[in-house]
Amino acid sequence: MSSEEASLTLYDVTDTLEKDDEKYAKALQIAGEVFGEVEALFNDENYESRQGWFKDESNDDGDIVFAKDTRQGRMVTISTELPMPPDFVMKETWEGMETLPEWNQNINFASVIASPTSNFDIVTYGNNDVLVVSGREFVSARIWRKLDDGSYLLASRSVNIPSFKSKHKGKVRAHLHLAGARFRPNPANPETTLTDVVMLADLKGFLPKMLVNQVIGRVMLMDTVTNRRHFHDLKAKRDEDEDS
Repeated sequence: MSSEEASLTLYDVTDTLEKDDEKYAKALQIAGEVFGEVEALFNDENYESRQGWFKDESNDDGDIVFAKDTRQGRMVTISTELPMPPDFVMKETWEGMETLPEWNQNINFASVIASPTSNFDIVTYGNNDVLVVSGREFVSARIWRKLDDGSYLLASRSVNIPSFKSKHKGKVRAHLHLAGARFRPNPANPETTLTDVVMLADLKGFLPKMLVNQVIGRVMLMDTVTNRRHFHDLKAKRDEDEDS
């Protein structure tokens, strides 16, 4: 294995795998590839205007899931504002992976398989049943960077880890083609974060395309509401601690 395969440099930060972690070299390269794809998607002027996207799901809070159909399936995206600064949002999103089932009713389990560097890890998680679609299992590589403008970019894609044996027998393993989140400082309020999330997944199994398309957007909408509530709770706790 070459040293190039065991390292990745993005935004002047290099992830270098130790000898014991070189088995994750392929996952690291996949993470780098999806990072570039997510970054290009968010930077596309058509993303900001939602040109080429259509409204898929919405709620009374003003949240709107936009979608577009690709060769790999339906891609969905949503934007929201979280009541904490980007540094906090990024840290909680990255380090709070294993606590997801404690506050997100959509998540059945979540754990970190390996954390070779502080910016790159491999995780597994599963969601609960949605409508008539049974819960799925995911195994994916995640990578993040702080960008030049003070925002953060997190990207993820499914990977195959031969050494990993799932404890959740019977759950269909879905394939995450692409997932990403962008956390930007809010110019109008530095204490909040402008958040964009995008996802494209193949749920696998024998599911009608129409049903899959219905579920993907609905799950994203539910997760957005739940995630925002979580950050409101964290803000309330922080404010309480500061006052005490």
